[in-house]
Amino acid sequence: MTALADIFPAEGEFLAPDEVVVTFDRGVPVAIDGETVSIAEARRILSARGEAQRIGRGEACAALERRAGRGCARLTGAVSGEVRLVLYDGRVTAEDLNPTYYEEKREQ
Repeated sequence: MTALADIFPAEGEFLAPDEVVVTFDRGVPVAIDGETVSIAEARRILSARGEAQRIGRGEACAALERRAGRGCARLTGAVSGEVRLVLYDGRVTAEDLNPTYYEEKREQ
């Protein structure tokens, strides 16, 4: 696992864009860059990597949750598959790599 100290550059060092691939299972992050993580670990890692790119605390996680189908009006269910986040210079962009959408079944 990547140590948080390895994420932040030395003072004055240029920081390249950080691409993060997050794997979901029905809207729940289960791996980051191919390494299995818990939800808490995913939030911690994304927050740290986002902060290293001058992204406000939690903004990378919020972008990820929108992409996972939580709080995103355009999605009707949760997503399984991979999402690539690019964190760079205060911005977050996201791209679905191979999504599968699941409708949530509600009892009526």
